[in-house]
Amino acid sequence: MNPTEVVKYIKNKYKLQENNTRPHVLKGADRKQLYKLFSELGYAVGCEVGLEKGKNAQTMFECIPNLKLFAIDPYKQHTHISSEATKYLRSWDDRYLRLVKKQAQKRLQSKNAEIIEKFSEDAVKDIPDNSLDFVYIDGDHSYDYFMLDIIIWGRKVRKGGIMSGHDYFYDNNKPGRQAKVTQAVNNYIRVHDIEFYITDEGPYVRKGDTPPSWFWVKQEDIWPNVIR
Repeated sequence: MNPTEVVKYIKNKYKLQENNTRPHVLKGADRKQLYKLFSELGYAVGCEVGLEKGKNAQTMFECIPNLKLFAIDPYKQHTHISSEATKYLRSWDDRYLRLVKKQAQKRLQSKNAEIIEKFSEDAVKDIPDNSLDFVYIDGDHSYDYFMLDIIIWGRKVRKGGIMSGHDYFYDNNKPGRQAKVTQAVNNYIRVHDIEFYITDEGPYVRKGDTPPSWFWVKQEDIWPNVIR
């Protein structure tokens, strides 16, 4: 499908109105339903930035037949760890990260997954431009690094593919819901006039995975000659 056909399919499937509302909310759709949408669109080559324990990647394989997944995670702390990192994230020592990596390897050992143990800005160099059907970003949640991920990984998704990720808080005024991810996504889509979508919060709350996912259909190369 070309970008226009993909957008039309999504709007018809979720009965979305033609208006200027942003983001469009996919009522009743959680993260698992998002991956099933990928399958319906015929997507088969994807990438997850931020593999961690591999639980989300495992769900992708359950929902997308014949998936080839590039799974990105350095399994070590960045030397320039953001000042925005929580105390919990800062406590991830080498021993803990080795245990996390083993869990991911076990979950994906029988899957068509290639684990790339590098930082996102280095791993992106291993993936050809316009080669992916989708990218799902769930790595560094600081504003600067998240915005960098949107820019550099956007080059890797083909036109008609989907840029997506975790932790978008639609109502950003509620206490405890100030997310740098939300700010970065909002600023990026505003500057580039992108129509985008989020999953429904209700199912996430019931399943204990509160933050919705965000996504948009890639229409064109916004940064064709900037990031190398």
